[in-house]
Amino acid sequence: MAYTADDLCTDVRRGGSLPTASVVGSADADILAHGDAELRDTLVPLMLGVREELYQRVFDVSVTAGTAAYRINKRAALSRLNTVQWVNSDGSGYNLQRFDPKQVADLGLLTTSGQPYAYYLEGSRVVLYPSPSGSGTLRIRAFVRPSRLALTTDTTNMQAVTVVSVGATSTTLTMTTSPATGVRDVVASTPSFEHLCVDATWTNVNATTGTILNTAFTATPIVGDYLCVSDYTPYIQLPVELQPALTELVIARLLRARGKGKEAADYANEAQRLVQLGIEALTPRVDSADRKILGGPHFRRRGMWAIR
Repeated sequence: MAYTADDLCTDVRRGGSLPTASVVGSADADILAHGDAELRDTLVPLMLGVREELYQRVFDVSVTAGTAAYRINKRAALSRLNTVQWVNSDGSGYNLQRFDPKQVADLGLLTTSGQPYAYYLEGSRVVLYPSPSGSGTLRIRAFVRPSRLALTTDTTNMQAVTVVSVGATSTTLTMTTSPATGVRDVVASTPSFEHLCVDATWTNVNATTGTILNTAFTATPIVGDYLCVSDYTPYIQLPVELQPALTELVIARLLRARGKGKEAADYANEAQRLVQLGIEALTPRVDSADRKILGGPHFRRRGMWAIR
């Protein structure tokens, strides 16, 4: 089963009886590009439709008095949000109601400034209503888009962590070679290969170590996790149960590119079967709290199985 980008390349070539990496069209870069496309176009919308909080994280945004509009984090898939909360300086807070722009247009005639109790979406921005008269924090929960796939040998974009040391305020990571100071992600090396931190400030200490503030992590990293350039990953950021479907989808995509529509249809049909099995395994995530499954119908409505 393909856990890493390297494994995906191997499984796709083996499963589709495709040429080696030296042949144009089936090189590692081609397979990974198709894998990224299928993650983005097919499997991310599926996981969003399942509504089981997969790969969600919190993004905190500082609010300035008099400023109502704030960009949705660029890592949020489809700029889609789960919850938006107002957090006070003492840690207390509340959920903000979502309004549509027409409601705000009507209410805007009454109040323009004060303590926000609602928000509306405008393009890729969250706009608070009323405009905040004081400072605070906007806490947004959103699904993090899977990072772009890269081989584990791509040491320019990622390196495996060999030593972890957690301090009072920051975590020190040791690798074979420490990258320069910059913005980094840390990706878990165990299922479901989620981001442990996103767009964190990496401070180079010396030739082999560097630090990231503890507050950037959702969980403590361990040896074997990867420090990556922002938006890159060596691991396929899917639940293990859906990874075989990605392999079949990539094979189908490669075969279509080669003009082999009939063969591609067979692999696409197999991917559909594997997706259904994966959905059944993933939903519900809590056995005692059954929830409505939205992934299957959403998947079919997209018409993705039609081979053109």
